[in-house]
Amino acid sequence: MCANMCANCEILDDGDELAGLFGGDTVAAAPRAVTAPEWFKPATERAFTEACKRCGGSGSYGRFGTCFACKGKGTQTFKTSRDERARNRAGAQARKERNAADAIEAFKAAHPEAHAWLVAQAYKDRPFDFAVSMLEAVRKWGALTDNQLAAVVKLMGRDEQRADERKARVEAAPAITVERIEKAFSDARAAGLKKHLKLRLDTFVFSPAGASSKNPGAIYVKEGNDYLGKVVAGKFHAVRTCGDERAARIVAAAADPEAAAVAYGKRTGTCSCCGAELTNAESIERGIGPICAEKWGW
Repeated sequence: MCANMCANCEILDDGDELAGLFGGDTVAAAPRAVTAPEWFKPATERAFTEACKRCGGSGSYGRFGTCFACKGKGTQTFKTSRDERARNRAGAQARKERNAADAIEAFKAAHPEAHAWLVAQAYKDRPFDFAVSMLEAVRKWGALTDNQLAAVVKLMGRDEQRADERKARVEAAPAITVERIEKAFSDARAAGLKKHLKLRLDTFVFSPAGASSKNPGAIYVKEGNDYLGKVVAGKFHAVRTCGDERAARIVAAAADPEAAAVAYGKRTGTCSCCGAELTNAESIERGIGPICAEKWGW
């Protein structure tokens, strides 16, 4: 009612019911039910009930009996829809990947040499597990601890020292006459021996590298299960554990493989070419089987 009590206000204030004012009885219309869409409701009022993904809606999970995810109900209720949860997970994964990439870039900027070493070690043909775990730590935590970084620096120093030692061994590698041993393998191939070519000379086993190997044309040298080096480009390139005494014997055996093969046969009673026992008197006397001798050009 207005303060001035105008005529209109007096009409509405005389106590008559609304029906009387309009000259008859009226029936109030029933309110129309309006349901807000789920996305419009507050988060506390939204609910999405779905079949349990763990048990497929059965309420049981294999030998465990009651499904632990839905507690046997067969359904689960979430505050958000399946699609929205999927979008949220995808967004979270994208943020995680961006953060990991940013962490790697920050570490690379702060420690370029350590980063380069870790990447080289983690992505080589036979990855170094320690390097893989350190890169993963950087991605996850954004940095390495002082002890972890110190370990990386120590290993980098060790690798640098070994590289210097390898360079020195290559420069000091003894020259070797490879024509005879290369010819022996060539003659064996020409005679039809294609696979598992080996020469047992002294206490060593010489075998040619395959055409698709990293060192085609090289001849590998082993003693038992120990790899000792390779003969390539007129030199024997020994590994660090070979030692000078064994290296000298390898050079001598490769320089005259026929003499070394005969000496091996007489000492062991087996053929240096095929590894079979020498039973024929001539073979025993000669120190090598006649068939192998022919195929290997001796």
